[in-house]
Amino acid sequence: MSLPAIVTEPARAERRVRSGIAPRSESRLPAISFAGGHRINFPVLLAPMVGLSHVAFRALVRTYLPSGCSTLLFTEMLSSRRLPSERVGSTPQTLFAKGETDLVPQLLANEERFIRDSLRKLEAISPAGIDINMGCPVKKALSHNWGVALMGDIGYASGVVADARHCTDLPLSVKMRSGLSENLPYLLDFVQAMEASGADWVTLHPRIQSQGRRGRASWETIARAREAVRIPVVGNGDIQTEADIWQILAATGCDGVMVARAATARPWIFWQVGETLGFPPPQGREGERPPRTPEEEGCEFRRALLFFLDQLEKWFVPSEGMKRLRYFLAWSHKWLPFGHHLWAETTRVQDLPSARRAIERFFETHHRMLPRTTL
Repeated sequence: MSLPAIVTEPARAERRVRSGIAPRSESRLPAISFAGGHRINFPVLLAPMVGLSHVAFRALVRTYLPSGCSTLLFTEMLSSRRLPSERVGSTPQTLFAKGETDLVPQLLANEERFIRDSLRKLEAISPAGIDINMGCPVKKALSHNWGVALMGDIGYASGVVADARHCTDLPLSVKMRSGLSENLPYLLDFVQAMEASGADWVTLHPRIQSQGRRGRASWETIARAREAVRIPVVGNGDIQTEADIWQILAATGCDGVMVARAATARPWIFWQVGETLGFPPPQGREGERPPRTPEEEGCEFRRALLFFLDQLEKWFVPSEGMKRLRYFLAWSHKWLPFGHHLWAETTRVQDLPSARRAIERFFETHHRMLPRTTL
């Protein structure tokens, strides 16, 4: 699979080169290159997920990042209407750790003044880029013309991207769905409009708004979008195992893969991919290999969950920590055959120490992890 060169009109050519995809001849897999020489050399990114992509979960994922790899981890969705009046780093959604140089905040936005003021506040994070949400399908976002609602009007959505581009020189991406309805020609026009308006890359979750997470993600749509533009396209949807990552790359020619809820159960998927590519193990796991059998993954999940608890206690007040633990397990337990028992136990207890004891009791019995589950 050869990658097209990143070429744009002369006025923006230099920025496109800085924020484009390196040819495959330069590396085994595509790598996004940012301004200032910052280079992403790893094909897997962590998705922005409401209630999940917070500082504690990002810390867990980082324990599984191979040594020497550089990728991008996203914040959960941040409201551009709220950020201007908030102190970044003081709210649960904007907490960040020192050294998170790979962090991309995702904005729910549709007006330049709020985008501009939000970006000023986000300077405290020293973000690696900015992502505009055009994929959230919930009714509240639709009612405010946010999220996937923006995909209903190419001109309006293009204006939002152009406004963001005017406000920042940071790498700029758009995370989007297939649209409000099945209409491939419209989607391809939309993706091209995002490119023309200043997006440096797009992430495509190929389901329409009404599907939510149901049904099969149309990887064929990602392939068509990749052919339609010169900027990178990151594929998202139905990624649960390492094998899925290689399959979507081969099937679509996409330039990277975004992992979402499956990372709550299998955060070591980054390590698995890294080993396949020849990266050294994560720091602190030297001499080890990533878990691969169902039994090994079941054992590793216990270790990951206890580390996650440590991070919740470190970053959040008890009530916020419990809320995030329950939400985390509401997704991750689905990959364990008896995970519903673990989920039920954590809904009965009222604090993190009690949750820790419930987790330890659950894992007194060995558990196997399922490769796939129904989301």
